[in-house]
Amino acid sequence: MDYKNVDTYHMEELVPIVAMLADKYTSKESSSISYEQANQLMEATIYCIEHCKKDYQLTTAQALTAKVAYQYGYQNLLAKIAKAQSNYNQMIFDFCSYGNENYYDTVTKAISGFFQYYDPLFAPQDTMITMDYPTICPIQKQKGIDAIATYVQYIYYEQIFMNALPQEYICDVLYNYQTNYRKQFYNICRIVLRHILGHMMIGKKLGEQITENDYDTLKSMILKNDKHWLASKLSDCLDELILKKYGNDRELKDYLQYDLKDFTIEMQNAAFNNALKRVIVL
Repeated sequence: MDYKNVDTYHMEELVPIVAMLADKYTSKESSSISYEQANQLMEATIYCIEHCKKDYQLTTAQALTAKVAYQYGYQNLLAKIAKAQSNYNQMIFDFCSYGNENYYDTVTKAISGFFQYYDPLFAPQDTMITMDYPTICPIQKQKGIDAIATYVQYIYYEQIFMNALPQEYICDVLYNYQTNYRKQFYNICRIVLRHILGHMMIGKKLGEQITENDYDTLKSMILKNDKHWLASKLSDCLDELILKKYGNDRELKDYLQYDLKDFTIEMQNAAFNNALKRVIVL
């Protein structure tokens, strides 16, 4: 195990905290625990101290003792769980999976199960669920409640974005992208986002009849310009969309913006290969 992230404190300062957790873990009925259990409790200790370090910007061991840092970190952890649970409860109230089974199962069952079984005392570092539904912005270098809190926030952004359109309309877009989209494991928000941006690029209103000429128009625009123009055009369209339809929500914009780099590359390649329909549904 790598303990370099807790270099503020010496190992001898951490061991008493692990011992305290071990007593609670065994209800003081045993004087020893397995190596695996001890390792788990050391990870739990470090995870909580890291939460204290983030909030108090600790840089030296003299700032707080390890025990006090752990206690602060544990309280911060509990507060983060409560906030994430509240955000989840708010999001799930109006949650819509648009028929995608993986999306539904992940949000309504897996995340709910996390909050039910998460152990902040003995295993706060365990993420527990695999987060099978991929968000536009991936969860990186996070675990435990940190990962889940971010995951809930990302899904909430997607719900805000898609809920601005009728459910039937979104389902039609997804069906036109792939008839069996309900069984797929990709991100559905990305498909809707690309659909809207594509309409904005060719000057079409949502719901207008689409013809092959519209795909030809989009293809021509892409081929006549370089990737820098395309990236800038997509970014401008997203800015306009967020300003007009979402109250200039910059956090939502920053989240959706993450897809534009991939979208730019994929649209260029698709235009060159006459395969735009594989990338975007107009």
